[in-house]
Amino acid sequence: MQAPSIRTTWRTVTAHRFQLMSTVVLGWSIKYAVTLAATHNTGPELYGVLTASLATGAAVSNLALLRSPQVRVIATVAVLVLWAVVALGGVAGTIAHMVGPVPGHGPIDLRPRPIAAPLVFTLLGSVGAAALALGQRARVRAGSTSQKESSK
Repeated sequence: MQAPSIRTTWRTVTAHRFQLMSTVVLGWSIKYAVTLAATHNTGPELYGVLTASLATGAAVSNLALLRSPQVRVIATVAVLVLWAVVALGGVAGTIAHMVGPVPGHGPIDLRPRPIAAPLVFTLLGSVGAAALALGQRARVRAGSTSQKESSK
């Protein structure tokens, strides 16, 4: 039995690159959902857990849409909007980390807040949206190419 060539392996990886990107985003989203659920559990800190949970759901939806046999336009647009919410949640979290807690808005946690930490959700939202949009675009192009070849 012969081992697959590097070219064959590379072709397989590039054919599934958008699913691989979505799987990596899913892994990081789950990691942040679990770690934030353990540490961000009072007052407005729960928005970080909500953003991580939305990112996890969007990543699962990415994989489902990319594995689907047909392109579902409305579902794709809905997931892209969800990715935009996740990305904006990262920006909002950065602003919240800069401002800090305000009196009267739940219990105050005096731990230091890393200002740029929530921007990871902006990165996850951008990569997740790009993986979905480019993956669906590649599928549409591959479908139109195969239709042109079959009509000849």
